[in-house]
Amino acid sequence: MKSPIDSKFAGRRNERMILSMLRQHQRLSQSQLCRLAGIGSSTASTIVARLREKQLVLETPGTSTDRGPKPTLIELNPDCRYLFAVEINPSYVFVGLFDFVGQMQDNVQVSLGADHSVECVLELLQRQIQGLAQKHRIAGQKMLGVGVTLSGSVSSKGLVSLSSPLGWHNIPLRNALESRLEMPAFVYSNRVRLLTEFDLNPDLKHKHVLYLNVADGVGSTVSMNGTMMYGAGGRYGEIGHIVVDPNGPTCGCGNRGCVEALISGQALVRKIQHDQLAGIAVGFDAAVHEGAARSAEQILSVWTQLVESGHAYALALRDFVADHLGRIAAAAINCYDPDVIILAGYVLRHFPAYYAAAIQAPMATQVYDSTLRSIGILPAAAGANALILGVSIAAFQDAAEHL
Repeated sequence: MKSPIDSKFAGRRNERMILSMLRQHQRLSQSQLCRLAGIGSSTASTIVARLREKQLVLETPGTSTDRGPKPTLIELNPDCRYLFAVEINPSYVFVGLFDFVGQMQDNVQVSLGADHSVECVLELLQRQIQGLAQKHRIAGQKMLGVGVTLSGSVSSKGLVSLSSPLGWHNIPLRNALESRLEMPAFVYSNRVRLLTEFDLNPDLKHKHVLYLNVADGVGSTVSMNGTMMYGAGGRYGEIGHIVVDPNGPTCGCGNRGCVEALISGQALVRKIQHDQLAGIAVGFDAAVHEGAARSAEQILSVWTQLVESGHAYALALRDFVADHLGRIAAAAINCYDPDVIILAGYVLRHFPAYYAAAIQAPMATQVYDSTLRSIGILPAAAGANALILGVSIAAFQDAAEHL
């Protein structure tokens, strides 16, 4: 016999399951919910009644070609709760406001400037989130929480042990956010962007996926049959901190010659700056010089045009990235054995087909048992909003615990 605690836990679990199904399918009848969830009609009626009392769902009459009563269709109430999703990177902070259906209703992007201190970022976030809440008249129970993503190692309790692009070490970000904002907070690494790919292509959930991201940082995410890997301390997949040149530049993690210190967006800009002073990188925008208020992504935006025009330095820079990417991809393939590789991040966005070939080429000599492997290499399908959408998906899943 189940105890009251067991029954309450099962009831909350079933509520979260129904909400997740409605978020995926948008509108379902009770009989469809029963079939998808594998529950009986009386159980479904009880769950829907509780969700209706909480104003989390709406019910509308449906249509049917059969005789008899028309089905009642159940859907999420978009206005019942709102979630704030935040992307923090070295150049800017992006805040999105999402309704309960998961649609972004508003957003604001603010330049971070040179001050990457935790206090500065938290103050900026507080102002922007409170501004959006006041603008849309969202208060009290309607604020479901805030989800934050950044490049780095993040524990399940929201401790940022290291974010080399931001220069953060051992920051209890979740606690700090909850203290300032007085709402539940959820903190994630940039792995959540893979959730956006799953949302766009559900078939990927049944694959072994290696997601390679090269942007402000360099990292990988691995999903095995829809289950994302995190490791004992949330540091799984940190291929950007493989040392490939012990005498190379110092990385934000403190080591020398990490892949991230060589081919991340910021590392490439530093390389261009250095080479311009030597008279080598002629053709790149003058904004690469120290003190220019442009992000690495903006500076590299001319890269594709320069390659297409046959610019020698731009071609050499592409080969530089491809060479390092091919080696670390081979190491990752040996470790993770994927059947799909997704190339993501603004560095790889420029030449995805070229980088796919750079990964395929060394497999014969650098990948174990390469002749028996069949690996599809795809460019990321999600666009510029991949991170903000990914963190909203993750935060909605975790925030359901508080409903």
